[in-house]
Amino acid sequence: MTRFPLRKNYFAITLWVSLFLLAACKKNDNNELPGIQITSAEYDGKLLFVNKNNFQIMTNREAVFSADDSRINIDANGLVKRVTSGEVVAIDIAPREQPTNKTRFYLLGATDTNHDKPQITYNGKGATDPYNSYLKGWATLQKLPVNNESYALVLRHADADQGVDYSLNHNDAGPANWWKSKDTALARQLNEEGRTRARELGVNLKALGYPISRIYSSEFNRAIETAELMELNLPIIQDSTLNHPSHNHGDLFKGLTKILQNTPTDNQITLISTHHPINEIIISGGYPTFPDVSPFNWTGMYFVKIAPDKTLTYEGAASWGMINYWRQLSKP
Repeated sequence: MTRFPLRKNYFAITLWVSLFLLAACKKNDNNELPGIQITSAEYDGKLLFVNKNNFQIMTNREAVFSADDSRINIDANGLVKRVTSGEVVAIDIAPREQPTNKTRFYLLGATDTNHDKPQITYNGKGATDPYNSYLKGWATLQKLPVNNESYALVLRHADADQGVDYSLNHNDAGPANWWKSKDTALARQLNEEGRTRARELGVNLKALGYPISRIYSSEFNRAIETAELMELNLPIIQDSTLNHPSHNHGDLFKGLTKILQNTPTDNQITLISTHHPINEIIISGGYPTFPDVSPFNWTGMYFVKIAPDKTLTYEGAASWGMINYWRQLSKP
């Protein structure tokens, strides 16, 4: 008769221990370190837009940061002291309590003041509002192609620091058609980094399914070669109004608008391979929707929407790094 209470006590104790262990397990689960989240307002879940030097990355808990890219200077606390303008850089982040438990995210140098050699030697005016131009361009990049809308990609030729344009060292007219030359003694040419990026840009645009149906280029070989290396299998129409100011002393932006307003609105994309300062608006009073100066790194571009009535609308800027990163995200 006494066995039944003992058995009841045994089962009660067993049940109590089981419940205690279950509660302990749940408590441990709740105390596990959650993933680090970027809480900076400049982060859209895919890309962090670093819009100034000494930019502090904000997180939901204490974290440690690291990067092995020479284009960024970031400390362990997430203070970005400098990042090269227009470049997309990988950052590793981990909970401070678990520094080896790393997660990777990406940031963009959304400025136009931190350029490196050799590009810094060949830049024009700084962009009016690089942060918002890149934000808008990032949105456009993700939505293209758009049905029933025509666009232009206004591309600055790829990296080019080989040689010098003849007119910059001479006051006379020089050899005939010197600007069309492939000789570095007569005209500046692409470097190997530029050739690599031009090829990769073409691969990325094709992978993204952009319906590019026509190409215009300046007469300078560095612009033509950029378009050729993209391998879009289209004829390249050369237009002198797109030439670099070392030969064309006219208003490049005015030449661009004339070309685009004569372009069919056929829901396709037009590629324009050209130079600085076609991104600068020198028209008195500006041009509707366009910033005075758009970001325009080597192998970077800005987007223009062409309406059926030939109205041109600025749709933001994208660097080579942004396009490369978006392709990786959307078409791995």
